[in-house]
Amino acid sequence: MINLPPPTQRIKSKPNAGPSHRLDVQRLESLLVDLEHEHENLLELAGQQRDAIIRADTKDLGQVVEKTTQTLGRIAHIEQDRQKIIALPDGSIPTVHQIAAQLIEQNDQHLADSLTQRSKSLRTLMLKVNEEHKAVRQASEALSTHMNGLIKQVSAKLSHTGTYSRRGAVDPGKSQVVSSLDTVH
Repeated sequence: MINLPPPTQRIKSKPNAGPSHRLDVQRLESLLVDLEHEHENLLELAGQQRDAIIRADTKDLGQVVEKTTQTLGRIAHIEQDRQKIIALPDGSIPTVHQIAAQLIEQNDQHLADSLTQRSKSLRTLMLKVNEEHKAVRQASEALSTHMNGLIKQVSAKLSHTGTYSRRGAVDPGKSQVVSSLDTVH
């Protein structure tokens, strides 16, 4: 059971302060807003990454990857804070539904609804980010396959002796080394 302070004390309460666990719902909601904001950034960065891959722009791709790394770091930090706030005294982490049910039991339907809605919104955003990352992965694989094919074609064309096969590798079975030594003089 999650013991929430009376509405007048909620803002002043500290997470995990004292022997009974007091959930700071406003701080939790603030962290969920921060998580939404960072996931929106992540969604935008995934689109930029896909575009940079399509353009084969390594400079832009490097910058986007760096920004993505920073965003993921901020998300991890916010998530750690969120888990600290909602952790029960035994160390377990309650679900949003458990927290909302407790809020409803304590006659705080508005906060329960707000928390549930924020959670749904964040989940929807996370699914969009996941889909965009799938598109980025497919674009990366397509570019990699294309570049690999180009390298093999160039290698085969530059191999005037036929030393390199169409795969771009040395093919000892098909190559003949033609050389001569002038013994007349």
